[in-house]
Amino acid sequence: MKYPAFIKVAHREIHIAGNSPSVRNLMLVIPIITFIILAFIYIEGALRKIPVAVFDEDHTKLSRTIVDFINSSASMQVTYYLSSEDQLETFFLNHDEHAIFRIPHGMERDVMKGKNTTVQALTNSSNIIYGNVLLREAYTIVGTVSAGVTIKKLIATGLTERQALNLAMPIVVNAKPLFNPIYNYMYYLVPGLMTVLLQMIVFFISTRSINSEFNKGTFTDLVKVSNNSALNIILGKTLVYFLLSTGIAMFIALVFLGFGIPFKDGAVELTVLFAVFVLSNMALGQMLSATIDDEMLALDIAFFYNSPAFVFSGFTFPIFGMPFFDTLYAQFIPYTHFLYAFFKVYQIGTPFSFITSEVLILLLFTTVGFVTTYVALRIRIKQTIKINTITATA
Repeated sequence: MKYPAFIKVAHREIHIAGNSPSVRNLMLVIPIITFIILAFIYIEGALRKIPVAVFDEDHTKLSRTIVDFINSSASMQVTYYLSSEDQLETFFLNHDEHAIFRIPHGMERDVMKGKNTTVQALTNSSNIIYGNVLLREAYTIVGTVSAGVTIKKLIATGLTERQALNLAMPIVVNAKPLFNPIYNYMYYLVPGLMTVLLQMIVFFISTRSINSEFNKGTFTDLVKVSNNSALNIILGKTLVYFLLSTGIAMFIALVFLGFGIPFKDGAVELTVLFAVFVLSNMALGQMLSATIDDEMLALDIAFFYNSPAFVFSGFTFPIFGMPFFDTLYAQFIPYTHFLYAFFKVYQIGTPFSFITSEVLILLLFTTVGFVTTYVALRIRIKQTIKINTITATA
């Protein structure tokens, strides 16, 4: 049976990939180990029982109520009680607690007299995550206790509990977080980290898929197998690494299922999105590989191009808050557009029409990459045939 030339190229590429330790490690070992480790790192999902300290200068029923509220919080646990001998200025330097709640002397007395009083919440915000969680909990606890005190005082004047509640809290905020309501870090960070690693793996493999043939002196053999066709070379190599990359994407799905990461019903949309995302990175990687002979230089450029993808994609900081040139650079990275579409499908469950623009941009990356690769390969194939002809007639 006679197979098409691109199938012969693919068969040859499978043999090369199977005998290459670097390819096996990048496509098999690293994804399996890294993705599982990432999932286990964030398996708790959210910060629980952050150790905090209390400096209770009031020692009253009201101050003890605040301490009880702190301890009953899912995010905090009182593990240290300060005394007047402790130095607040240096406390965080030699203690594991990440916040200090200072309840001032005379707080209950002032509250009963209708005077304002202040509970200080000193947070160690050198870690932004700790700082944000602790401040949010501090506002919630103090606001709840303050409202409770006001309601009790109003009831004492003869109002009903409902009337007192309406006077104490005339405007109520009904906050309903959507799509990740429990602020689970696993649901947010792990999918992002796995997909950015997928991009880097696909890009790096593709970046050395063609120029390695030049360096090993096997490009002439590749040309013969492809019937002197640049298109057959691209199709054959792309087919092999696309299937391998699809395997990595399927393993990402297994991690979702194994660690209980929820996602909306958008299997078709996710399949198309991942396929186009993989192809766009393969196209750009092959473009580098076909135009730059030096493997190390090509890989250095690939690393320089890919390494900031996680930051510039808006994953860690919103793109609209970045300087203009950073925002502009982000648009030239496939991951930026993939991530935006991915979260719309994965967490929100939007139909395909809502990610059409991102898919089209990824297809543009794919077209530019493969067309450039095709042109570069045509030139190299002509040069190779010319050299072989001269050699044969010499």
